[in-house]
Order: sequence, then structure tokens, then C-alpha cells
Amino acid sequence: MMESDKEFPTELQSISLHILSSNDTAHMETLFSNLFSPEPKPKPYSEALAFLQCSKKHHPDLLFIKLFFLLRCAASPLTRAHSARALHLLSPPDIWPKIKPVAQASLKAHFSAYLKQETSLPVLRLVAPVLAETLSVIYNDHHQHHWPDILDLLVSFAASNDDKSRETALLVFANLLQDCRLRLSDALRGALPVLRASFMESLASSNVDIQVAAFGAVVSLVRLFSDPCVFHELLRAMMVAAFSLLYGFEGSYFRRAFPHMVRLVREEPALLKPYASDMVLDVLQIVESDAGLSMNTQQAAFELVMAMAEVDDYATVLKSHNHQTLVRVFMIPVKMLLLVEDEDDKKEKDGCDDDVYKVGLKWLNRLCVTVGGDRVMSVGFDILTLYLDSPEWKKRHAGIAVLSVLSKDFSDEMVMRENFQGEVVTNFLKSLQDSHDAVRLAAFRFMQTPTNFVQAMHLLYHHRLMHVFASALDPSHQNCKIKEQAASAMLFFLKTTLPDSLTFYKNADLIIHKLLSILRVHQNSKSKKNGKAKIGDKIEIEEIVKGEKKLRGRPIDVGQ
Repeated sequence: MMESDKEFPTELQSISLHILSSNDTAHMETLFSNLFSPEPKPKPYSEALAFLQCSKKHHPDLLFIKLFFLLRCAASPLTRAHSARALHLLSPPDIWPKIKPVAQASLKAHFSAYLKQETSLPVLRLVAPVLAETLSVIYNDHHQHHWPDILDLLVSFAASNDDKSRETALLVFANLLQDCRLRLSDALRGALPVLRASFMESLASSNVDIQVAAFGAVVSLVRLFSDPCVFHELLRAMMVAAFSLLYGFEGSYFRRAFPHMVRLVREEPALLKPYASDMVLDVLQIVESDAGLSMNTQQAAFELVMAMAEVDDYATVLKSHNHQTLVRVFMIPVKMLLLVEDEDDKKEKDGCDDDVYKVGLKWLNRLCVTVGGDRVMSVGFDILTLYLDSPEWKKRHAGIAVLSVLSKDFSDEMVMRENFQGEVVTNFLKSLQDSHDAVRLAAFRFMQTPTNFVQAMHLLYHHRLMHVFASALDPSHQNCKIKEQAASAMLFFLKTTLPDSLTFYKNADLIIHKLLSILRVHQNSKSKKNGKAKIGDKIEIEEIVKGEKKLRGRPIDVGQ
């Protein structure tokens, strides 16, 4: 949306008035070139934008008419396309109410004539959002005269055998603003049989652009098809079309169409709820397909399930699935956690894998919160059993990530479950001495999370943890990052563990001596760079030295 409250110099107002009133189109051509050039120059671009902003505020009638004149009459398709882009940039909902009623009536007539004569489909694709936004503001304003003529024209376009006309109508319907769709649905109710037949044909069209546009049109006007029989028919046609697009065009058209299904899930839970369970299974069929779908395509499909996870109405639907289906659902974000690389490899990556990993964590957390309780514990145990003890390091790493997500909200439930305190913990403790550095780093980071589950491990397995710390802090170990994370984990352990836990170990003096030695070396090296050492949770040597009496009840020889 462009700024309209900005004050503009009187000279610019006069210049804009002169250009908009003139029959010469050269100035507007230059304006378009400066605004929409693939590589715009900063000064000409800012000047062109200021001209549009000034014209929008002080001469809205003249500006809209001038741009529409170029849209309808310019010989060059590029100029017509730029005119449509400029109209969209101006935001019709902002500018249309400022146009005088006489000018509005004239523009409506010219708009209808223009749609019939435009020969360029790429231009019409740019015009469709402009017309949709204009229609939206007209039907959303009780003081505006409605526009039945254009609705009749769009209905006839939608029923046409001409692909250009049909796609144009579908794109206009697809781009209607949300707050006016109900009113427009009411205005179109008399055309329901025609639109129903048109949308069904369009969803099954051999023209994939028409198929994609039909998805958006159905969702925008879904209230028109709220009768259960009609809605069921259209929803089934959409899912059939989705699978057709998925396997016929390498997922690119699918990724354009399926977000409309996701939008439908979010906006119309009452309509979708009876079909939600089957739709989850359909999504799993897509994501688990062995057709070699890209990660982007799989994510686009699974967005539908995540949309359900974010809407309260669907919570019972997700919970109603059997255990095996829930495991399949949870496995989708878990598999995204496999896109993790060694620290050295990350430097050569562009960050895409890291983004997928973060989305996987986010989705996993959302699913845990939505499904909740015993169901999550049961699903989580199956996944952890499979992943923590896997021969593949990326799966072991992903297992620790799953453990972190579970412990965030279900730590108490994990403590109370024998299988978590037994098999899961046993497999996790192996991760602290894993053969792969990335897994060890993740394990030591997990041991620093302030949860009851970690606290329980401190109390129940302190003897094994001390042994692990001793191994990780040994001077012979070459990986400095592991030493630092192990030191950080041990500091956290010392802060949260009862002093008596150390009295049975145990070489406790020796281990703490190694810890403090590593901290001192680390602090000295950091001080040379920035004057301050930072490690793990930022606990410094002095804090450990001060706290050693509380931990052991006697002084420790930390050396100099």
C-alpha cells in the first residue's frame, strides 16, 4: 500500500496535474520504465513513486482514468501490463472511493468493454486482481452502487469454452478480498448452477492454469456452495485435481494450487471438519509417495495438516486417528530434522537445509501441543526407540531433537514413564559418547535444558554422567567445541545436583580440576580477543570456585 498522507510540494502537484490532463502518454511511459524496470535506478524510481503518491492524494480521478486509458488503448502489451501493475500498486480499495460517482459509472462501463477486447492473457492475469479489489470495495460499501453487469459478464466468462475468458473470470473470483466474499456470494446465488458446473469442469481441465485458478475461485466463493452435497462434490474434485497436478507437472502447479486448500482449512473449519480425517490420510499419501517429490512439494502438502493443528476445531480430529497413523503424521516433521550437516559442511551451504530443519522443529512442537498427553508419549517413545539407537548419525541427532521438543512440554510425563526412564535414557546416554561429534554436541546441549526430565537424569544417573564428563574433558580429546559443551553441561549439572551426588564418585576432585583448567584456558584465549570469556550458559570460573564449598563441603585445589 502506498503512502497517501504525505505532504507533497505545490510544484509536484502542478506537474502531476499537467501530465495527467495531457493527451501525451510519453511521460507515463517513462514513469512505467522507472517503476518497473528489472534493475531500477534509485533516484528515478523514487521520483516516479513520489509522482504516483502525489497523484493518488491530489488527483485520484485523473490518475485512475489515465491509467485505465492506457490499459485499454495502449498498442503495446507491455504498456498495458505496466498500467495494470500501477493500478494494483495504487490499491483500488484506497483510491476507488475517492473517485467521483460520475467517473465511477464511466469506468465501470469501460471496464466491461475492456475485458471483452483484451487479447493478451498475461495482461488479463495482471488485471484480474485490480478488478477483484475494485469489486470487493464496491460490494463491501453500503453507499456504493453495486455492479451487476460485471458479475453477469464474469459468470458468462466462467461458463465460456474460451480458455482466456474462463481463466480471467476464475482469477477475479480467486482474488476477491475476504471481507466481501459473503456479500458477493449472495449476489451470485442466482448463478449457482452455472458456476458449479463451470468450477467442476475447470478443476478437471487439461489446462493447468485454469485448474490452479479454479482452486482459488472455489475457496473464495465457498459459501455459495455450502450445501453438503454440492460442497462434497467440489471438495472431491479439488483433491482429484491436486493429485493430478502433483504427479503431472513436477509439483510446480501443485505448489500454486494447494495453498488454496490450506486457506480453506483455516477459514472454513465448520465446512471442512467432516472431511478432515480423510484429508489427513490424503496428505500422508502425498508426502510418503515414492514418486521423488521435492521437499518443497512435500512441505506444501503437509501445510494442510499443520493448518489443522493450529485450529482448535480440528484438534479432536487429529487425536481420533489410531496410533500408527499418528506416528506417520509425526514422522513427517521428524524426517525434516534429518537435514542437518556437520559444522564444516554448513559453511558451504546456502542455509536452505537449516530452514527446513527449523520448520521441522516448529511443526513437531505444534503437533505435540495439539495432540497432547498420553498420545504424544506413546508416539514419541516409538520414534525415539527407532532414532536414538539408529546406525545413521543423522537419525541419532534427530532423536535428540525430538527428545528436546518432548521435554519442553511433557517433562513430568516423561519422568513418570518407566520406558522413558529406562530404554530412552539408556540410549540417550550413549549419545554423550557417540562416535559422531554432531551427535555428542547435541546431547551435551540437551543436558543443559532446565527441565524436570534432565533434573531426573542428574539425580538417577549422576554416576554415569560424571564418567561421561571425565571422558569428554580429557585433554586428549581434540574437539574443542565438545569440550566446551561438556564443560557447560557439567556446570549446569553442578548447579542443579545435590552435593551428596558427588561424594560417591565420583575422582570428583580430578574431574572438577579438569573442568576449571579448561575454563581457564578458554577464558584466557577469549580475553585475548575480546576481553571476556563466554562459555555455554556464561558461568565464569570465579562462580565455580566460590561455589565449590557448597558442592563438596571442602576446598578444591584448582591450581594456578
